[in-house]
Amino acid sequence: MTIHDDPAQLPEAFMAAFNAGDAQRLEHLYATDGVLIPRPGHPVTGEDRAAANRHLLGFGLPIDARLRHAYVAGDTALLVVDWSIRGTSRDGHPIDLRGTATDVARRGQDGGWRYLIDNPFGAAPNT
Repeated sequence: MTIHDDPAQLPEAFMAAFNAGDAQRLEHLYATDGVLIPRPGHPVTGEDRAAANRHLLGFGLPIDARLRHAYVAGDTALLVVDWSIRGTSRDGHPIDLRGTATDVARRGQDGGWRYLIDNPFGAAPNT
């Protein structure tokens, strides 16, 4: 798996793994103790985090993710990312998910950056 030496690479890497339907590659983008907040107020980690991402992959739709800002302080980074998943799911349901994520990444001992907190609904979407 690729190790990302710049936290600004994470949204593009997430989008590539997601659009390839590669759940294993998505998991590699998280720190071992990384948290995903699939809906406000409900943080998950470990297998629950992986299951939440697999649920989204199950729609069979691509994600569009665009980095707005990346701020780095030492081994911690704040990423602000506009994203959307839109279309008709595999089971015929219309999907229109979008938001502005406020994500925290951490540089590991191997020098690679991974998501520590993946908060897709961290800010209100642009209007």
